[in-house]
Amino acid sequence: MSHSTMRQTACGLAYWDNGEQQGNTYVLLHGISSGAGLWAKQFASQAGQHRLIAWDAPGYGDSVALASATPTAADYARALKALVEEAELGSFTLVGHSLGALMASAYASLYPEDVSRLVLASVAQGYGQTTAEQQQQVYEKRPSLLAKLGPEGMARERGPFLLGQPTPSNMMLVTQAMQRLNLEGFTAASYLLAYDSIDYYLPAIHDSIDVIYGEDDGITPPAGMQALQQRYARIRLHAVPQAGHLLYVDQPQAFDEVVFGQMQQGTKENNT
Repeated sequence: MSHSTMRQTACGLAYWDNGEQQGNTYVLLHGISSGAGLWAKQFASQAGQHRLIAWDAPGYGDSVALASATPTAADYARALKALVEEAELGSFTLVGHSLGALMASAYASLYPEDVSRLVLASVAQGYGQTTAEQQQQVYEKRPSLLAKLGPEGMARERGPFLLGQPTPSNMMLVTQAMQRLNLEGFTAASYLLAYDSIDYYLPAIHDSIDVIYGEDDGITPPAGMQALQQRYARIRLHAVPQAGHLLYVDQPQAFDEVVFGQMQQGTKENNT
């Protein structure tokens, strides 16, 4: 990824850091089928503006896996805390996409003093409060697909469903991210998705939360984001037109306007 340097913590977590010394600090958490490299458009747009740090979650890319094969979001949050302390970040805006939104919510509930603002995108809310049968199906679905198709085959099959704008350049970003998937880390993350729930963490967060979603998202549909706001009135909803699940890849300017406060067109807000 241009505009950044890959670093690794003493405990084995890999992350991209643009090393910017001015502006604010943003920590970016990717979703279950992706990796740090998918934030490439944000690293390009924020060069010279803000410091961005995007990790490869434990078990992804070059990051070591968690000790537990049956983790909760709190386990990922504690791993992130070690990175935050080693990098001496101070307070920062925490941005979580999809399953990263569940991890980010856990982090904000455990370490509120670190998080100056919480932004969640295309929120994967988890299946922790559903039936055991559904949980087992969710747990097995993605790892079995990766084992069957391999990373490139999975990118070809799943990529178009993740994007609202499946252009060749966007598909290339998705393919590059999926090529770095590790079955062990992917399986652990699938366990998290299946057996944890964002509702275990959001009640402890008392500040406003920005939630961004793509209007064409078929993975975490708009209705789910609206239902989340109905449960938590402090959520501010931001709808991004012509964007799918990977809205920050599909419509980076609209996404960046909400996250980084840039005066760009394309995002509409709904607080009703």
